[in-house]
Amino acid sequence: MLTLSKTNLESSIDPAAPGFPLVSVVAPFYNEEQSLDMLLARLAEVTAALESRYRFEFVLVDDGSRDNSLRIARRLMESEPRLRVIELRRNYGQTAALQAGLDAADGDVIISMDADLQHFPEEIPLFLEKIEAGNDVVCGWRHERKEGVIRRWPSRVANFLIRKVSGLAIKDIGTTYRAYRREIIRDVMLLGENHRFVPVFAKVAGARIDEVPIQNIERPHGKSNYGISRTLNVFIDLFFLYFFVRYFDRPLRIFGKVALLTFGVGFVITLALFALWLDGGQAVVRERSGWFISALILYLASIQFLIAGLMGEVLARLFFSSRNQSAYRIRRVWSPSGTGSASG
Repeated sequence: MLTLSKTNLESSIDPAAPGFPLVSVVAPFYNEEQSLDMLLARLAEVTAALESRYRFEFVLVDDGSRDNSLRIARRLMESEPRLRVIELRRNYGQTAALQAGLDAADGDVIISMDADLQHFPEEIPLFLEKIEAGNDVVCGWRHERKEGVIRRWPSRVANFLIRKVSGLAIKDIGTTYRAYRREIIRDVMLLGENHRFVPVFAKVAGARIDEVPIQNIERPHGKSNYGISRTLNVFIDLFFLYFFVRYFDRPLRIFGKVALLTFGVGFVITLALFALWLDGGQAVVRERSGWFISALILYLASIQFLIAGLMGEVLARLFFSSRNQSAYRIRRVWSPSGTGSASG
C-alpha cells in the first residue's frame, strides 16, 4: 500500500481547497459494452482504499457507441453516484472524446485511461504518488507490451521520432493512461488525433513530467476501436509537432528562414549570371534563360514565404487572444441526480 501524505498533496495542488483533493478519472469509450461493468467495479474497489486521502469522480464519455454501452453506463449510475456520463452526438474519435472528458472533469488531479481494461485501475495509486512528489504530468510506460509485433514496432518507431522532434525523454508517449494537474491540462486543447502528444504540449507549457511503469495486456473483449492506422498517422503529425514545439508562437521565424534560403539561392544564381555577362559579354538572359527564370522564381518564392510568415504571425496572435473553440458537441450530460441535461 502506498503511503501518501494528504497534507502535502493538498498543499501541492490547491492550498485553498477544503477537504480532500478531488481526483477525476476520465475514460472515453466506443462500443465497450463488455468492459464497462468490470471497469467501474475495479475503479470502485481501488478508490475505496484511498478514500481516507482523496475524493473521486468518474467521467465516462460515450464516443457515439452503436452497441449497448451507453445504456450500461447510465445503469451504472444507479449504484455509483460518483459517475457522470457524457454522451457525444456522434463518433468524433478518441481525441475529441478525451477532450470532452477533460473539459467536464472537476478534479484537482485528472487521470485519463482507456475503458477497454487494457489499463489497470489498480495502478492509479502509482500515478497519485508521482503527482504528490511534485510532478504536473505523469505518463504510463508500457515497459512490457503484450500486443502483437504489428502494433509494438510501429509504436516504438513513433515514440523514438516524437522524442527526437520534441526533446521529451518520456519512453512511451502514445498511451492515454496519464495523470495531470488540473491547471496544466486546462491549458491544452486537443484537435485531430493529438491526444498522443499531450505530454509534448504540457512540456511546452512548462510542466514537470515523469512516468511510471504500467502493465499492458491484450484487450480482454472485442477488438481495438483505434487501430494501427492511428499509429501510422503519427509520421504525418510529426511535421506539425516540429512546428508546434519550435515555432508555434513565432511562425515568422521558420517562414523567414525559408524565405532567406530561397532568396540566397536566387541571389547566387544572379551573381553567377552577372559574372558571365561581365567576363565575356554573354547574353545570359537568352542563352541561360533556364537559370535566369529559376532565379526569378526563387525571388518570388521568398516573397511568398515571407508573406506567409507574416500571416502566420497574425493568426498566432489571434489564436492566443481569442476564445478556444472545442472540437466536439455534447448531446446530453447524464448524472445520478436527474435524467440528463441537454447541451449544445
